[in-house]
Amino acid sequence: MRQSPCRPWPGPVLALLLAGCAAPPLKVYTLEAPAVMVDNGSARTTASVEVWRVVLPNYLDTQDIVLRHGSEISRSSHARWASRLSIGATDLIAARLAAARPDLFITDQPLVTPARFRLFINISRLDVNAAGTASVAADWTIVPRDEGRPERRDRTSFSLTGMVETDAENVALTNAVLDELSLRIGRDLARVVPQHR
Repeated sequence: MRQSPCRPWPGPVLALLLAGCAAPPLKVYTLEAPAVMVDNGSARTTASVEVWRVVLPNYLDTQDIVLRHGSEISRSSHARWASRLSIGATDLIAARLAAARPDLFITDQPLVTPARFRLFINISRLDVNAAGTASVAADWTIVPRDEGRPERRDRTSFSLTGMVETDAENVALTNAVLDELSLRIGRDLARVVPQHR
């Protein structure tokens, strides 16, 4: 059996091949939740709300930034979320609720003692389409620690519009719909735990 001798690739050809494989740098995005919360005196309150991790459809609960084209889902090749979307959405919603309700201790982190209320959020639809419409369908349950009190369930669905020509615009529109969802959940939370001024 005869073997052909190995010939090394010429330097310029190898450099051209490697240059052709170069891609633009990957951009990594987060949702616009505050990085540091302002001290709101939460250590002095006995009312706590634990926000459990948001549930999203499997095709969305990734680090991929996606755009819907009818029934086709396209993933950005130039950008990703910094973490799974469910983690980012939970962080953003908890931060927005905490900012709106300084009289409560609202967190998405595990607590040493059981929270007075637990908040479960299920987002069954969070689609941003190529036409610039972001549609959300979500439901949530507020569960009191006191078993004598009833659970409160509610749901919402809505759409917002915006530009989606770039990944940054897609991220901004996703952020806007999650902000709106936070406002709606916050109004419902106020019915369960009225705000003390």
